[in-house]
Amino acid sequence: MRLLRALALVVLSSAAFSCASSGRPAAGAPPLAEARLSEVRDLISSGSILQSYQEISLMRREAPTGLAPGELDGLETQADEGFVAAFQKAVAEKGWDDALRYLRSALALGRPDLTGSWTEKSLLDAQAGGFDSSGEALLSLLTRLRAVAIGDPSEADLSAALEKASALGNRALARSLAARMRVRGFPVPQLPGLAEGPAPFADMLEGTVTIWVNRGIRIEKGVGFPDRVIGSGFFIDTRGYLLTNYHVIKSEVDPTYEGYSRLFIRFNETTGEKIPAKVIGFDTVFDLALLKAETTASYAFGGSGSERGIPGDRVFAIGSPAGLEKTITSGIVSATGRRFLQMGDTVQVDVPVNPGNSGGPLLNEKGDLIGVVFAGLEQFEGINFAVPYLWIEKVLPLLFKGGEAVHPWMGAALAETEKGLEVLYALPGSPAARAGLASGDILVTFNGALYSSLRDVQEAILSFSPPSLVRISFRRGAALTEAVLCLGERPQSPIETALKKDTRENVLYPLFGIKLERAGASLLRNSFVVKRVTRGSVADEAGLSENDPLTIQDWKVDNKKGYAVLQLYVKKRKAAFIESVVQIASYLETDNFI
Repeated sequence: MRLLRALALVVLSSAAFSCASSGRPAAGAPPLAEARLSEVRDLISSGSILQSYQEISLMRREAPTGLAPGELDGLETQADEGFVAAFQKAVAEKGWDDALRYLRSALALGRPDLTGSWTEKSLLDAQAGGFDSSGEALLSLLTRLRAVAIGDPSEADLSAALEKASALGNRALARSLAARMRVRGFPVPQLPGLAEGPAPFADMLEGTVTIWVNRGIRIEKGVGFPDRVIGSGFFIDTRGYLLTNYHVIKSEVDPTYEGYSRLFIRFNETTGEKIPAKVIGFDTVFDLALLKAETTASYAFGGSGSERGIPGDRVFAIGSPAGLEKTITSGIVSATGRRFLQMGDTVQVDVPVNPGNSGGPLLNEKGDLIGVVFAGLEQFEGINFAVPYLWIEKVLPLLFKGGEAVHPWMGAALAETEKGLEVLYALPGSPAARAGLASGDILVTFNGALYSSLRDVQEAILSFSPPSLVRISFRRGAALTEAVLCLGERPQSPIETALKKDTRENVLYPLFGIKLERAGASLLRNSFVVKRVTRGSVADEAGLSENDPLTIQDWKVDNKKGYAVLQLYVKKRKAAFIESVVQIASYLETDNFI
């Protein structure tokens, strides 16, 4: 199955911890201030400790009148008590992911005292040790990689990660870790995973399978046809864990699908034997799914975030085009940084792929996994795409948790402008809006780091789990503001969520790149003037520009097909204000939200 774009993200809520609350607002406090204080107390008492810090931070900046001296200090003390209790509970129960959220939030607050002597590395080491005890070697390795990415890793840390990579047969990662050790002057042990040259293609073929999804019988004009979805997959763990595309197995987990669906894998067409498989976890943003089959694989693929293809590099794809299993095709990397996903980017290749290749591995000449094939443009020969390994490595721990992957977000749409990362839109009620961000602000720093690329700040956000506190700074005019923000859970479709919560006119800016202002009297509610057009947006490509007067003639949103169409009656300034009808369309799945 070939796609033009990746699927939208489904996110779920996460658990919070409880603590007690107390205190009343000062007598005579304005109703609005009293309501806000009551909201903070409710957040603390309900266990939404991290969200309460964001509200306290905003109130300190705005300094509302009518508050008694020390009112916010008292609330923050209550939040501190709840924070410490929640962190200690997470550590005691070995809930390392929750403990890490709280520790990183404490660092964002500038309050390392809230987590005692624990550090991010010591928590990751404890988590890796737990995975070792339970036999989860791959998860242990991924956790150790996060640990060695912090600061200046020791020889023991690098050596332990190298041994894990070698034992799992991940040659790409083993080479990368060995190179880091040599740079640091550490001795490199002789391990099988450091063998020169790629594994034989015959071995790699044994690590790939055909994915079969049997959806029963499809009736067309009274005639029944077998309804089958065929894709590709590959082992990442010899215990039977495989990766493929979400869109291949969508009917297995999509709650809106009401038909028959059964999932199998097949090793080769000679025997025709199909082994039942189940979906462990899936991610609609990066179009990935983790499967488990009761089998032992003879080969498991591995990669390294440092092994990234560049234009001109020779690459190979393995898959089952049209069901022809274990087919190898070759080509080159055509381009990198293509923005076809809600977050991150993709690599463009000219490797021949066809329906059935989806979910197969993309390899470099060393045999390293550098991506997962997910889409091709059917009407154009040799334009195909893969999800880079960088994003796969970030998503894998979420897939192993099971169910739908949960990603964090701020709730703001940004654009790369000459001023910097400009906020186009902040969803009402989102973390960004509650932290004070508004359209026109420039995001300067995220957790102390400067960013000018939307892709880079999205990568930074992906390293957190919601809810987590981060510190941001933004510029509004000449004023620079610092704020504490609590990352929330990204909705399945940010634009569709915005259309439910906000006016159509406000959502046009992040959707089409056009900011409108109402013009004329109330009787002319449908008349507007263009205030801003984002460079490179749909509106920009349609020739719209600032100060163009226009009227919205028609507006259509097709949620099922995932697009919106806007029909405008406009007098273009660039065309001497000659009247014309312009129709612009955009996918609801935009890539500008963080």
